[in-house]
Amino acid sequence: MMNENKKTLKRNEGRRLKVLENLLFILFMTVIVALILTTVRTRIMGKEPSLLSHRLYIVDSGSMSPTLKLGALIIVKEAEPKEILKDDIITYRGSGDSVVTHRVTKIEDEGSTFITKGDANKTADPIPLDSNRLIGKVMFSIPYIGFLLKLIRSKVGFILIATLILVGIIVQILEIKKAKKNRDYSEREVDEGDTEL
Repeated sequence: MMNENKKTLKRNEGRRLKVLENLLFILFMTVIVALILTTVRTRIMGKEPSLLSHRLYIVDSGSMSPTLKLGALIIVKEAEPKEILKDDIITYRGSGDSVVTHRVTKIEDEGSTFITKGDANKTADPIPLDSNRLIGKVMFSIPYIGFLLKLIRSKVGFILIATLILVGIIVQILEIKKAKKNRDYSEREVDEGDTEL
């Protein structure tokens, strides 16, 4: 009786771990698929990456560290200048095609001009930001996911990630088949044991 309880507990623990493993796999795959779809949509439409009306950017410099680490994915919600407050982290169009994310240190001219500064920088940005260059406010960041998004954006990275996804799906299918086969075998064994009595 004691051994059966231990076996049952181990079996239940194994099942819980398997469920957790499957949930983590599904979560990971969901993130990867969302990033792939975002990348494909961005390439086809020629627009900046966005997801559910939020724009996605990758932190490419250390000017906002430690708040925003290099390689983080930042999610930016479009905002009107009047919505921006001192100490908000905003994303805006810099010179040329550059996009910059810095903290607002001062608001001037009744909200039409912002003074910004990178958290890691000693001084404020030299040129005040005109509000018409504002893209939006940073809502949150996800560390290191930007590196993954950059990888997916490259041709080699896209092929690599697609291959890994296919391998992952095949492994999951094989594990499901194996578990079903083991369950069928166990049920058959129990049935045969019942007939011997």
